[in-house]
Amino acid sequence: MRRWVPPALAVLACSVIRVAPARPEAELADAPDPCVNREDHWWRAARDPILDATSLQYCTGADCWVLDLASNTVAAALSRPEVRPPRDRDGERTDGHGTLLASAGETEVSFFPGGEGRCKVFRYRLENHPVNGVYVTLNAERTLGAVIYRGEEETGAPSYVLTYDLVKMKPIASMEGHDVSVLGHGFLLDEKTLYTAAWKKVGTLAAPDQAWERIGRTNLLAVHDRKHGMFLIQDAGTGKVKARIAHGLDKKDASFLFVAAPDGTRLYAIGTVTDEGEVLTIDVAAGKIIKRATPPPCPTGTHRIQQ
Repeated sequence: MRRWVPPALAVLACSVIRVAPARPEAELADAPDPCVNREDHWWRAARDPILDATSLQYCTGADCWVLDLASNTVAAALSRPEVRPPRDRDGERTDGHGTLLASAGETEVSFFPGGEGRCKVFRYRLENHPVNGVYVTLNAERTLGAVIYRGEEETGAPSYVLTYDLVKMKPIASMEGHDVSVLGHGFLLDEKTLYTAAWKKVGTLAAPDQAWERIGRTNLLAVHDRKHGMFLIQDAGTGKVKARIAHGLDKKDASFLFVAAPDGTRLYAIGTVTDEGEVLTIDVAAGKIIKRATPPPCPTGTHRIQQ
């Protein structure tokens, strides 16, 4: 499951990423049929993955693909528009279908972990106003929650993170911080420090990464190590790295979109940049890449530029 990003930090992902061309674009013709780019100055980001029991569907720009999990082959699929998930109102968190799960303001937060019925209100009084907003989140299991209280940091006013146990319905901790991600059994503070549900520090994220992914409903995280060209499998409960998996590309800082199977047995890394659209299948328990599959690369001298 993807981590929650407060609206103030949300960045709209572009379907096309451009850098200064290494050679005139006029040298490349538009490819007439769907294909993936294999060049160093024009590529498209992978987007909108859909994983089910038999396939992984995703798009690169306007071209969409389906990976058959049994045969490990990729075929073109019908194009579909970019999915823009419904945005919650400031200070609220829903299940994405209109059911309110939590709401927070300057002095209190209310959690509805069941979506209805039992509700718990926690009150707080902090020393400064949340000029930059109040945000609330909880994990997929709805067992842990958090409030992000943003002060006017431009003037030196602090921001705070407050965490809650939604099973025992009690506060856990309150500290200065800018951001928090709520994991299955703990928290990640400011994209760096891992804590247990009891707010015991267990380590730091294995590598700086804004695009880490929780692996299904497990306590494992998939992290990009762009310095060494690896995928790291890290136990969020202990901080220990369980596997270091080289992706094998010449460009060590290549970008990937992680998609995890709900049971945590498989992790799929969909390439962008010079490896646009290739899917690496990772056996999480074994800690290794077991399959590679790619859509057809564009013929030499051509590329796809559809956004």
